[in-house]
Amino acid sequence: MTAPAPPGGARTTVEFPAGEQYRSVPRLVLGGVASRFELPIDRVDDLLLAVESLLMQETVGGTLRLEAEATPSGLLVRLGSFRPGQLDDPGLRRVLTPLVEGVDEHRDGDSARIELVVSATYRPDEV
Repeated sequence: MTAPAPPGGARTTVEFPAGEQYRSVPRLVLGGVASRFELPIDRVDDLLLAVESLLMQETVGGTLRLEAEATPSGLLVRLGSFRPGQLDDPGLRRVLTPLVEGVDEHRDGDSARIELVVSATYRPDEV
């Protein structure tokens, strides 16, 4: 049995200050987005740990942008802007790799976005 694809354009975007006192924002947003999926709590915890690990990295500018997009195969989470080359750190890679199915860095000049992929099954609204 295949799960139906999420509704078109199922994307949540939030910009928030990069300060330490705002680190709970991604937790709240991703917790809400993850509730739309049949994502076991341990996978939600893994995703949140990966995001919190990224939030400890050097940022560019005074704000961060979080995008969570529902795809037919799971969640695609983009977070930035960071100083380019964060994923060159083997320690950070070692933390992120077991937590999510995919990790990628997209550089744009003096900044970069980190992309995380978490496999999940979309749970349609109950009738």
